[in-house]
Amino acid sequence: MATVNQYFNIGACTSARWIDENHFVFLSTKSGVNQIWEKDLQTGKEEQKTFFNERVWSLYVNQKNILFTMDFGGNEQEQIYVLEGSEARNLTNNNSARYQLGGMKPDGETVVYACNARNPKNFDLCQLNIKTGEQEIILENTDSYNTPAALSPDGKYLLYNKLKAQSDNCLWMLDIENKTAKNIDANAEYAQYTSPTWKHDNSGFYFLTDKNSEYKYLAYYNLKEDSITKIYEENWDIEDIELSSDDKYLAIKINRNGYSDLEILNTHTNCFENTPSFPKSVMAYYGMSWSSETHRLLLTLTSGQRPSDIWMLDIDKDKVERITFTDTGEINKDELVEPQLSSFKSFDGVEVPYWIYKGRNSKNSKSVVIEVYGGPEAQERPMFSPLIQYLVSEGLTVVAPNVRGSTGYGKKYHHLDDIEKRLDSVHDAACLAEHLVKENIADADKIAVMGASYGGYMTLSCVTRYPNLWAAGIDTVGMSNLETFLENTADYRRSHRESEYGSLKEHREILRNVSPIHHVDDIVAPLMVVHGANDPRVPVGEAEQIVKSLKDRNIPVEYLLYTDEGHGIAKRKNQFDCYPKVAAFLKKHLKVE
Repeated sequence: MATVNQYFNIGACTSARWIDENHFVFLSTKSGVNQIWEKDLQTGKEEQKTFFNERVWSLYVNQKNILFTMDFGGNEQEQIYVLEGSEARNLTNNNSARYQLGGMKPDGETVVYACNARNPKNFDLCQLNIKTGEQEIILENTDSYNTPAALSPDGKYLLYNKLKAQSDNCLWMLDIENKTAKNIDANAEYAQYTSPTWKHDNSGFYFLTDKNSEYKYLAYYNLKEDSITKIYEENWDIEDIELSSDDKYLAIKINRNGYSDLEILNTHTNCFENTPSFPKSVMAYYGMSWSSETHRLLLTLTSGQRPSDIWMLDIDKDKVERITFTDTGEINKDELVEPQLSSFKSFDGVEVPYWIYKGRNSKNSKSVVIEVYGGPEAQERPMFSPLIQYLVSEGLTVVAPNVRGSTGYGKKYHHLDDIEKRLDSVHDAACLAEHLVKENIADADKIAVMGASYGGYMTLSCVTRYPNLWAAGIDTVGMSNLETFLENTADYRRSHRESEYGSLKEHREILRNVSPIHHVDDIVAPLMVVHGANDPRVPVGEAEQIVKSLKDRNIPVEYLLYTDEGHGIAKRKNQFDCYPKVAAFLKKHLKVE
């Protein structure tokens, strides 16, 4: 049987960006945490370019520079660096602020970004000269969470999002020289505006929105005419787009029931190209990059059985090929499990989808872990998870649902758990447990619930609201008290988190009622709580509250605290420590032989 180390030593390659026609850089966890690597397509050689103990968050490349961001200890206070040969140089050095890359002007010297150095609650739009270090605020923000989205090729305009909620934003355009900004769709209702990509002649940009629609569709903004045209839509979300350097091909990534499909739109003919297909996969969000001189597209693919790797589509040669090869070490691919998609009707008739990873040991296959994703504005998809694969190898069956509130199934489904309806998603998880017993997938006394972030909140809510359904629960970086969570989360996150959970000013009673900390007396299942000390999203006080409350009541609880982690367990040494304990805890309480 493979060890936890062997599963978590499996790396991931993502976020490929072309340097020139023969070289690209990408992020990889081969060394333990995300670092920058470079690949030479002529020789096949891969070379590690950064050697930090902390993870690299984002990567930006133009013809002159490689920029990236990195935080420390999981605090998410990302700083901007420039990679010069084999040396990385700080462009910012303010660990009390977070910096978000927006792009670089054509001069190759001016970086555009957002940061909250002036006021922790708001992100100003700024620019910085990488040679002189001079910084300038180009738009002071006083009313929202701004995030940079796309810099025009001529460097004149910066598109940015004004975030009202995780799924509600306005797309604004800043004239950098004149320091004036406008909403590109002033009549917008509750809607998302994402993935803007400029035409290289600066005449306008493509983007995605779900305005007046259940799903995100493709639209185009004409700069001269100040007009928006709908281009293409489906009964699924279009989740990402990328335009080729000659503006001829638009890569369109569509989320169909969790899997990704790629379509290539010829913008000259307005017809879709016949291109070779990729293996059935999930394509990473914001993971596409066109070469500057040819029609070659880099993208990241993963599935339940396949770790994330970089693939390339060459339209001119009508060819698809995998160009990084993540090593699974001593673990044979046949030992990895591809999930199966199923669904059930919940308490009110709503159809709830779920993925099932069946255990290989038939004796223990009815020992089931319901694993709930983080978010809540997210979607469980068939992507490679070393934790899930490890648990399955230990004899457990893992079921990963998309309870109401998940994205990917339209606006209506997404908003079925808002504020006063919060516990309806918890009810979904309980109904799933009962469904698994009815379908002979699980034994009634061998079902656990676990999850991270919002999944941690769901875990605590499940064991308090439906205490007799669960043999055990594992809460990782979850919220135990929505009031204190909202009071103590990073300042800039509070407003858009309140749109999902309820406002401290208007919904105190609701927040108190749906907080697990106030229902601890109902818990009978043993719990494990895992947290990072530097977590800015869900501060460690959420773990400390629930652990103290459980101990005060002599309810069994195991507490794992990692002092060099933030919102999750990202470092390999900590994964090696944490997840054998997680597996042992589950096997003990689910009676796995």
